[in-house]
Amino acid sequence: MKNIRLSLLLLISVISVNVFGQDIDYKGFPEWSWGKKDSTEYMLYTPKNMEPGKIYPVALFMHGCCGKSYAATERNAVDPPARMWHNFGANTQKIPTYIISGATSRGWSQHFDNLKEVIDDLVKNGQADPQRIYVTGFSMGGGGTWQIIQEYPGYFAAALPMGMDFEGDHGKVNDLPIWTNQGKDGWYSKGLKDNVSKIRAKNNYTIEGGGTWVTGVNPRYSSFEGVGHGVQWIAASTQDLVGWAYTKINDGNSYPNVYFESPSYKESQQEGANIEIIINAEDPDGRISKVEVYVAGKLLKSIKRAPYKTRIKAVSGDTKIEAVAYDNRGKKSTATTIVRVNCSPEISTSELPYSRAGALYQKQLFVRGNGPFSFSMDYTAEEFPKGLSLNKNGEIKGVPVIEGTYTLPVIVTDDNGLSIKKEFVLDILTKRENEIVVTRAMNKFKGVSPISKIRLGETLNYNTGGNEINFSELNGLDELTLIKTDSRDVEVSGDNYLSFGIDKQATVYVGYEKFDNRYTSTIPEWLQEWKKVDNEVVAQYRYFNLFKKTFPRGKVSLPGGDIKKNKLSTNYFVLVESIGNMKYSPEISTQNLPQSNTKSLYIEELTCLYGKGEVVWKVLSGKLPEGLVLSEKGIVSGLSLTAGTFDFTVSATDTKGQSDTKKFQINVK
Repeated sequence: MKNIRLSLLLLISVISVNVFGQDIDYKGFPEWSWGKKDSTEYMLYTPKNMEPGKIYPVALFMHGCCGKSYAATERNAVDPPARMWHNFGANTQKIPTYIISGATSRGWSQHFDNLKEVIDDLVKNGQADPQRIYVTGFSMGGGGTWQIIQEYPGYFAAALPMGMDFEGDHGKVNDLPIWTNQGKDGWYSKGLKDNVSKIRAKNNYTIEGGGTWVTGVNPRYSSFEGVGHGVQWIAASTQDLVGWAYTKINDGNSYPNVYFESPSYKESQQEGANIEIIINAEDPDGRISKVEVYVAGKLLKSIKRAPYKTRIKAVSGDTKIEAVAYDNRGKKSTATTIVRVNCSPEISTSELPYSRAGALYQKQLFVRGNGPFSFSMDYTAEEFPKGLSLNKNGEIKGVPVIEGTYTLPVIVTDDNGLSIKKEFVLDILTKRENEIVVTRAMNKFKGVSPISKIRLGETLNYNTGGNEINFSELNGLDELTLIKTDSRDVEVSGDNYLSFGIDKQATVYVGYEKFDNRYTSTIPEWLQEWKKVDNEVVAQYRYFNLFKKTFPRGKVSLPGGDIKKNKLSTNYFVLVESIGNMKYSPEISTQNLPQSNTKSLYIEELTCLYGKGEVVWKVLSGKLPEGLVLSEKGIVSGLSLTAGTFDFTVSATDTKGQSDTKKFQINVK
């Protein structure tokens, strides 16, 4: 059965490689170098700016099935579990880390000794830290991760297997910090939840169920709804897997285990009920020194000996409770649960910040109650402003095209099926001087081509599953208007594939993929008449030349990319730039912040329009209410402790040093 299963995996993966893998002309980064140990080839990433005399972590990555040979290339480092260790396309590391990315055509076990020897050489040479050796892999590499931690017990500090069931002895891995990930619909990991339960049972966790919220008993486990076998991108891009791994040290001292005996996850209570909290905390090789209990992020109690019990009063909505268990040598583990008091959902966002025609608008709505929440619009009430949309997670996003005042009737549905509607007023102000407003972007199949702004992390095509292909290097083109296309339109040619309107004369850029590393490609004849510019745009492992042409006000029509003929796989994207001197300095658009209530969780987002690159927020003067903080991302959150009126001034600064400031006030009742 095992051989049949592997053969099926090989077949599926070979098909995937033939469709998607051969056209990738990945350049890699200069930090990558080729190496060979006996019969095993590998790529080694040596971090920059290392300090003499210091030792650094090592991350071993094993790719999925199937390589064509044992030849190691930079292509192996394109897989998200490897890329996440150097921040995807940005090629930066918070902690300098060696990355070893091996190569195989089938199976990993024959390479284990050689890969371990590569790591051991770094340790012997005084380069790598033997207490911070991590391993990760996806699919076949996920299976290899499960295998290698059993082959060398006590060697790794943490493991991150993805997309594959566990096979072997559960008792060999229960003490090693593990965070395993699966797509809930993935066939090759369909038994993973059961295996997680069996490993946890070795740590004396016998409560039935035990889903992804139980983080205090090894292993940690994530399962993604609606995701199949290919879980590696969403797992690596939506969770801080690397940050979690860095908290794990292999010093011979096992991590404690902690979980809630009571209440169970999302257990329903009556408001005002006096709830007993019962926590189980054990240490495999020592003793528990204390257990800290946090309610809604605030320390409630520190308990230094068993039984680990306390009480809280149930309040309306979902209340998150955390238990942090420390052993006698300082290591800690955290468990979480939620106490639920059923109530109607309440949208805590009081008003919408204003927008401007032609500017990218992003606003997250927040809700109190029983989550998770699903958002929708009452489209029967009034037309949504052109260019904007509301996603199911509560973010309003887009580039509005017509100024005016609009009413937005938002519907929120909670975890219990209860719904509430709230009408927001959105003011769309006049556009900035020299801004370009793009309208009616349509492809020849009468499909709408979404309009956005080019930013790091934004997708270049509107149908890229999982958003893995996104902009990672812009070369100063941030904030130009972006028109997305369908990446699947590979054979489209002819004179009128994409059309759109511009309200003034503008420069139009076409970003057309190029191969110039290992493969060759061409461009369509119509682009040869455009002017090629020096700037190159990068989207993870895809590279795009830019070609520009000036168009007058009115309708612009562009031919098809005919990318199959030109030996490519990704359709072009379009950028539109003002002819005039367009200013992109940040503009804080939030006008007021909602009031807060003492001992109630508060969360709201400050927003701004424009800004080159990432915008960083900070408090310049004044004081937030006690218990609230402002993050660099512009999120005001916390638990208000003191009633009163609090005035403060914030700034929003982009990567060019351009700033905007604004005074705010929060009333705490």
